[in-house]
Amino acid sequence: MLTITFAGDESGDVSFNFSKGASRYFVMAVIATNQPENLRQSLSDVRKEFGLSVSYEFRFNDIASAALRQRIFQVLQNSDFEAWALVVDKTTLSMPFSVMRRLDFYLFCITELLQTIPSEKREKATLILDEFGGEPDLPLEFRRYMKRRNIPRHFSRVLTKRSKSEPLIQVADLVAGAVFRRDAQHDSDAFDMIEKKFINILEYHP
Repeated sequence: MLTITFAGDESGDVSFNFSKGASRYFVMAVIATNQPENLRQSLSDVRKEFGLSVSYEFRFNDIASAALRQRIFQVLQNSDFEAWALVVDKTTLSMPFSVMRRLDFYLFCITELLQTIPSEKREKATLILDEFGGEPDLPLEFRRYMKRRNIPRHFSRVLTKRSKSEPLIQVADLVAGAVFRRDAQHDSDAFDMIEKKFINILEYHP
């Protein structure tokens, strides 16, 4: 049985201070592949094709070039991975959500999403999460949160890495960004290119 590598990242923010520019939507995305090196290499190939630095980080909101955006999503369209996403319209949430710690809100969203992924896929898999807010003990906090919610973890390893150093997190960022733009800006061009990659997109309703 092939083990799977998961990577997760988010788009939008966890703030509820809408008067100061907080995003209405928060999107959590997780991608999964049993060929992580191939997926990493695909991003490296696009960097070479466009003459980008080897350290260039693919971040959905930072890609100003329409040609580069089109190309990277063409590559993702033909790459071997699956995706899941959780979409939260923060304006619909009750007061307890708005006073949660930022980390707790993040952990709630990621664990809510992970529950939708079949346990057999998570079994002995590796989960790589982006560093969130500089939280040094995110893997430990994640394990504690899963236990408090009585969610079987299944993962053999939970790691945090800087997105700049982990292309799989960059793929998760691109996936989350495509969903966010679809809902927040009614622009589905990027999303449409990878729509078939999604196993589930959960619209969270409390």
